[in-house]
Amino acid sequence: MNPNSGSRVEPAAVKEPSKSNGAPESVRYMLVCWAVMIAGELLHQILTVISAVLDPSPLKESARSAAKARGQDITDAMLNTGVWTSVAIMALIQLAFLGLFTAALVALARRKKWAPNARRVLQIFSIFFALRALALFMMRPASTAVPIAFYAFDGIIQIILAVAGVLGLFYASQKETLDYLPGDEPPRGRAGGA
Repeated sequence: MNPNSGSRVEPAAVKEPSKSNGAPESVRYMLVCWAVMIAGELLHQILTVISAVLDPSPLKESARSAAKARGQDITDAMLNTGVWTSVAIMALIQLAFLGLFTAALVALARRKKWAPNARRVLQIFSIFFALRALALFMMRPASTAVPIAFYAFDGIIQIILAVAGVLGLFYASQKETLDYLPGDEPPRGRAGGA
């Protein structure tokens, strides 16, 4: 090997892989996968609200049938108010969950004290998103007024976020990740038998 050649690589460059913030590669991949999952879920929830706004007739029909089942008669103004209020509340609840996911991701990235619980939250919802993606193949669009391409795009987003969530699960279970993140150590004391 010619030491003066331009293709010579220093041994330190081969031994130490590049690390950002000292995090192992599996941790970085886990964080990126879960960030993609959260961003995809945000986009899915935005599309859900848009589809409800484009065609509120399924919501109105459901509210109308529920009122008739109780023997109540409601006006169109009450019906519209109830439907749009439920859409707004649904959007706020969705944003709250996305805020929780984002806080959990930040806790993992910064290795906060509650990082083990944050990891569990993201693992549970990764499994949920994977199951929801499987259920997509058995569902039909709820509305005919919303274009099929809209539902197809939403389905693609859901599949992408499910795959990102499952990959996040995989990287979260790697030994390097478990060693890097704060552990789930049981409390020490007399009850522990020590």
